[in-house]
Amino acid sequence: MESKMRATSEGLIYIKSSAVVSLKRPNALEGAKVLGKPLIINAEHIAFLAHNTEGKVTFFLTNGFEICINMFYDEAETIFFAAKSCIDKEI
Repeated sequence: MESKMRATSEGLIYIKSSAVVSLKRPNALEGAKVLGKPLIINAEHIAFLAHNTEGKVTFFLTNGFEICINMFYDEAETIFFAAKSCIDKEI
């Protein structure tokens, strides 16, 4: 996987592990780890895309997790909308 992010026609988003800054749930003692594999998210589980309190681009999931990524907001938004529309796209 050469690209940082990829949307599939099944509505999934693949995020390269090096692009993930943090993966956490608020009020938890410690965050989760991404072990060198791409992070796969179902676009239907994303509540919204915004900046967190530190100014990083973040996917806020319906289960309470926050996935903070090292990308521009426009790129993340493009992939998010492509996955919601079930269109293949890479950045």
